[in-house]
Amino acid sequence: MASPVYFFHGLEGSPQGVKGNFLRQKLPGMVIPSLPMDLAGRAKIIEELIQEPSWLLGSSLGGLSAILFALKHPHRVKGMVLVAPAVGFFDPRLGSPAERQELACLSLPVGMPIRILAAQEDEIIPLEAITALVQRSPLAEVRLQVFADNHSLNQHLEEFWQAFAELYAEA
Repeated sequence: MASPVYFFHGLEGSPQGVKGNFLRQKLPGMVIPSLPMDLAGRAKIIEELIQEPSWLLGSSLGGLSAILFALKHPHRVKGMVLVAPAVGFFDPRLGSPAERQELACLSLPVGMPIRILAAQEDEIIPLEAITALVQRSPLAEVRLQVFADNHSLNQHLEEFWQAFAELYAEA
């Protein structure tokens, strides 16, 4: 049986958003849960959902949610593709000052392939925050691709899919 594939939407996204609909057309069996705004609520849902080695795809806050899950449960993650993961976005509604400081020092998990798509013109997550995450993670199996696009990276949905298809084919 093939490993499950999950997509985690961002703060302003939903399972019915642009990326969710696009990915559902590519892989109808993909699981796309509806996630709340807060990281703790997201973590609770994700931890209940994922019980076996799975592929994680995440956009913005969904990318950060995937990273946090993979750091806590690396044995449940086969690999990740992240679009503009929210590693430089510290909305005060999303956690305490201590939690935001912890996020500022976050590094990527090791032992799994990771692809990150980032945007040069990202108006929400600075490209520098994503490149700093990659630099703080020298042992991670990560490849960063940067595109001329904004935070949504909706102009590069095919590249998002291709990044996953390549990881899946290599497994």
